[in-house]
Amino acid sequence: MDAPVKKIPLSINGHAYDIVIGSDILSTVDLSSDMSASDKTGFIISERVWGLHRESISTMFPASCEFITMNDGEENKNYRYGEQFFEWLLEKGFTRKSLLMAVGGGVVGDFAGYCAALFMRGIPVIHVPTTLLAMVDSSIGGKVAVNISAGKNIVGVFYQPAMVISDTRFLETLPDDELKNGIVETVKHALIGESALLDMMMRHDLSSIKERDVLEELIYLSAGFKAGVVSEDEKESGRRAILNFGHTIGHAIESLMEYRGISHGEAVAIGMKGAMEISREMGFISREDVSVFDECARRYELLNSVPHFDPGDVIDHMKYDKKNYGGRINFVLLRSMGVPQFDCEVPEDVLQHVLGGL
Repeated sequence: MDAPVKKIPLSINGHAYDIVIGSDILSTVDLSSDMSASDKTGFIISERVWGLHRESISTMFPASCEFITMNDGEENKNYRYGEQFFEWLLEKGFTRKSLLMAVGGGVVGDFAGYCAALFMRGIPVIHVPTTLLAMVDSSIGGKVAVNISAGKNIVGVFYQPAMVISDTRFLETLPDDELKNGIVETVKHALIGESALLDMMMRHDLSSIKERDVLEELIYLSAGFKAGVVSEDEKESGRRAILNFGHTIGHAIESLMEYRGISHGEAVAIGMKGAMEISREMGFISREDVSVFDECARRYELLNSVPHFDPGDVIDHMKYDKKNYGGRINFVLLRSMGVPQFDCEVPEDVLQHVLGGL
């Protein structure tokens, strides 16, 4: 007997949608109302996912659907690339009554959501995340954006999807390095407040976490935590900022390295280590608390390769972070385990010392 489908209802400022989680569910989730309400349905799909799952995806949907692939490297998530997709949509006859479906990881979801938000001033989008990172993080909450050379996700909007379908069957072909990118975000959610998730992660390792039932529960807890946060604060005017834990340093490192040679998960793992050490240096948490993160990093092999970087260069790139204001760099730190605080100002000597030790 098939395992039951897990469902997380999410409502943000009157816009309600479901996050649906289960194995082999893309063909069983009822999309009839969404597709019948649209005059045309288009799929923006990761090239890698299309190569692995083309036959199964294409046979699930009517022949009238249009499919286009994109290289899902972070460097391709830009508005110049977006212009090509807007032209494709026009050539294929898409209108303001059409529907887009994003099938891929976070880059594809961000990019397709950005295109959907801007095309004809907004058409519906359904996210079908195919990586763990996208299932627990980027597909939830409506942040869609593209990068510019100065920083990541600088140009974008908040645009909620019509549905999120997390079919864990896609994770069966996910390489370990990509799986670890998602585990980084689940560690983040565990450290900033989801204690049941932290307990679960401390009971498993990179091998056992892949068991189907374990993985689906991991996604359910992690996605549910994020859904609870964003439902209270859609546009990050308050509590949603806690989800940036580890990202201030992480995004700066990604930008410094021009999104090459390091994954988002690797950068955020370094950023979380830095945020934990800053929290300790400022007297908020203990060495024992930091060791909890260190143990998660060991169990899931999150910090196996830390690139060399100059602390001053990282700090320069932090200044472009869209979360900054008032001429200062704003951090999310832990006041205690499970109790994050946003908009924390960190003395530059502490920041230099911690970054130099990573």
